[in-house]
Amino acid sequence: MKSLEELAETTTSIADLVPKVILAEIEEAARARRFGRSLIRINEDLIRTKGRSIVIGRRGILSASAVSEGASLKAVDVGTLSYTAHTITPTKKGTHAEITQEAIEGCELNLIRDAITEAGIALANKEDTDIVTELLTGTNIINAETEGTWSVSDNAYKIITKAVTAVKGRKWSPKFLVIHPDALKGILQSAMFMDASRYGSAEPILNGEIGKIAGLKVLVTTNMTSTKAVVVDPDRACWMAIRRSVDMKRWDNPDTDSIELYFYVEYALDVTDDDALEVITNIS
Repeated sequence: MKSLEELAETTTSIADLVPKVILAEIEEAARARRFGRSLIRINEDLIRTKGRSIVIGRRGILSASAVSEGASLKAVDVGTLSYTAHTITPTKKGTHAEITQEAIEGCELNLIRDAITEAGIALANKEDTDIVTELLTGTNIINAETEGTWSVSDNAYKIITKAVTAVKGRKWSPKFLVIHPDALKGILQSAMFMDASRYGSAEPILNGEIGKIAGLKVLVTTNMTSTKAVVVDPDRACWMAIRRSVDMKRWDNPDTDSIELYFYVEYALDVTDDDALEVITNIS
């Protein structure tokens, strides 16, 4: 697919740039910025259907039992695998950018690219904020105030390991700790913290990832509430249902003598397995 620059060489007007190229550019800008999709599972079934909602089932667990000689297994374990239904109904989010006629006539690609990039960043920030907000609805909570002062390095590690142990005790595998920059001091002072620069070249580093502690990748973002953090198993805790990937509408606005680009997405989130995450509060 041609870039903005390549199309500019073959079109008489920047206004004629094909929507697919603009959408590709905005998706690239969003992908470079967002981190939240690493924390959840994605379902895109609604993109391929006409439905407005999708039902995600929370799978229960089976248990094994000791069986006496000649006894019926059903007498001690019925073996019924239950599911709890979660209905997710995506809603619309959007942003827009204006490109002036002067920029178009001057083929000012930097201005046009900036407008598209900022729109992509806005959508990424909105999505990440929504993901963090949904994860913070978890009802398994550790209050850092009852554990001591967060700024003390040993106590920071103690709180995190307690959250990890709680999630593992419920049979899940936490992989991420998401924190606000204000909570960094205690973690960085801990002897148990490994900076991402020590990973080695073979291990990919996610957006916002600064290192590891207690077996968790540490993601730092201002989209997290400053007094909270969350430990999460991304394979189990939360689902994001996407109905519409980034889509664009264009309007030639005579009032402002500009082209207005409107970008929309449709998605929704739901914590489907509360046991797979632990919220830490009062970390400041």
